[in-house]
Amino acid sequence: MTVKGFANATYSDKTVALVGLGSVGSTIATMLAREGVDLRLVDMGRVEEEDMHRLALFHEEDITKFKVKQAKLRLAAINPKVQVKSFHEEMTSSNIFLLEGEVIVDTSNNDEMNRLTIAHAAKKKVPLVLVRVSGSVGRMLVLQKTVPAKLADKLKLPSVEKAGVFSPVTNMAASLAVGQVLKILQGDKTTVLIECDAWDPKTKVTKL
Repeated sequence: MTVKGFANATYSDKTVALVGLGSVGSTIATMLAREGVDLRLVDMGRVEEEDMHRLALFHEEDITKFKVKQAKLRLAAINPKVQVKSFHEEMTSSNIFLLEGEVIVDTSNNDEMNRLTIAHAAKKKVPLVLVRVSGSVGRMLVLQKTVPAKLADKLKLPSVEKAGVFSPVTNMAASLAVGQVLKILQGDKTTVLIECDAWDPKTKVTKL
């Protein structure tokens, strides 16, 4: 299948559901809003001062406030035409239905959440993009077909607490993820594993 060119693409009737508004998730939300994609955001956390050096979407006055509420405010300023629905909730099996859209993006960096979103996306037959970062490395799975649950193990990286996060990798991983989301919205059906490194610049794509 030939994917449409991106120059004249519009996404005003498309919605992406995003769980996790950390450095990668908030950057993805910003990029998608600029492209005119409607968003459903789910996150239970608050904006933390210690993370501000890699949270480009948020401002200093957002510190200690709920991420989803402040994200909705900031995204409205970026693109008032985009509809943003925010849910200040901890994602569980009982409210997984909140992830409703043409594509689901999971940047939670959490094994249990990954299992929930994989199962939900498979049940609803909705494409899923899973993204993780640690140190200078980013990994993502673009899932558009039923796959073995253990495939998510390929995403595993050292814990952020142990390895930290090299700030540039958040933008690198977010950019790659947004590119995949926009391709999906234009009809692409590819299932791939993407790995990137912002310190030793390289990207590897493996079709699955």
